[in-house]
Amino acid sequence: MNFISVDASTQSMAYAIWDTELRAWGKILYGSNSKNVYDKAGTIGKKSGALTRALLERFEVEVMIIEKPIFANSPMTASNLALTQGALVGAAIFGGIGRVVGTEPITWQSWVGNPNLKKVEKETINAEYPGKSATFLKQKQREFRKQRTIDYVNKRFDVGVYDNDVADAIGIGCWYIDKGMLQ
Repeated sequence: MNFISVDASTQSMAYAIWDTELRAWGKILYGSNSKNVYDKAGTIGKKSGALTRALLERFEVEVMIIEKPIFANSPMTASNLALTQGALVGAAIFGGIGRVVGTEPITWQSWVGNPNLKKVEKETINAEYPGKSATFLKQKQREFRKQRTIDYVNKRFDVGVYDNDVADAIGIGCWYIDKGMLQ
C-alpha cells in the first residue's frame, strides 16, 4: 500500500511518498498572497487537490499521514492552521485518498530521536548566546531540533535533504512505517 506523509502549514505542504520504501519527496508552496484565511484555504484546497490527483495517478497513493495542528499560544494561529489543514484533508479525500491518519508532532519526533530538548541541551544553547532574549533562545532551540530531524533523515536514507519541512514529512513517514502501521 502506498501512502503520503505530510507536514502542512498555512504556506506550504511538504510531502514524502512511500510504499515499503521512501520513493519521492518535495514541497509545494501555496503562493496565496491573501491575508484572508478563507482565501488561503481555497488556494490550499485547489493546489493540494491537484497534487493528490497526480500522486494517485503516478504512485497509487491510498493513505495520507499528516501531522496534526500544533497547539499555539495564539487561538487565531491554531484556528487558521486547523482550517487550512482541513482544506488540505478535504481536497485529498475528494481527490481519492481513502484514509487519513493524524499524528501528534511530539509522537513522531520522539520516534525519530528528536524529543523535546532536555535541560542540559537548553543550557548549552543558552550558554552559546549569552545575553540574548528568551525569544531569540527559543528560536535557536527550535533550529537545533529542526536540524536534528534533517540529520536523522539524511543519515537514514543517505540523501541530501536540507529543507526542514521536507525532513519532517519524511520523519512522519518513518514513524508510520516503523510502528508497523502500513498494514
